Amino acid sequence: MLAALAGLAGCGARPDVRPLPEPAGAQPVSLATPTSGEPSCATGLRFISGYTDAAMGLRVMSVEVVNCGTQPVELNGYPQVKLLDEHWQPLAVEIINGSGGIAVVGGFDDAPQPIVVQPGESAKSAFMWRNTYTSDEPPQVGSHVDIAAAPGGAVQSLLPVSPQRDIHIDLGSTGRMGVRAWYR
Repeated sequence: MLAALAGLAGCGARPDVRPLPEPAGAQPVSLATPTSGEPSCATGLRFISGYTDAAMGLRVMSVEVVNCGTQPVELNGYPQVKLLDEHWQPLAVEIINGSGGIAVVGGFDDAPQPIVVQPGESAKSAFMWRNTYTSDEPPQVGSHVDIAAAPGGAVQSLLPVSPQRDIHIDLGSTGRMGVRAWYR
């Protein structure tokens, strides 16, 4: 074994190192986009999904917006979100500003505050939902998310953290997802 490692070191080969998950038990979320590679920054913003923390049926997924443009961007409110199925069709789900009573999570129901995101900086939000079944309705599973920074803003597909994983926004039969206001 030591000889094999020494051989690799001598050849200049380096094993891939994967980053550790953020919170304990977190899993990266893959919300595949129809394009490959890094999205363009034509709109001046890039959206990135974070890790989903899942406990007792509650899911919380972080979302980040990066100002990749050249001008400051002011955010004051909630991201505009549309949840789509595996065929890119909108799901009939309720998107709620704040937690909407789904669960009590610190900061999730904080009122929106105006923030200015300078070029190269970012702001955060989060999605919250429960994977529970409360009726005989079929499960609601989102495979893609369209997102805009504000009403009337340019809509983009959410970029996944890790395209190697296949995890969806699994709302069960609840049909509800909360969205946190933008924050630093």
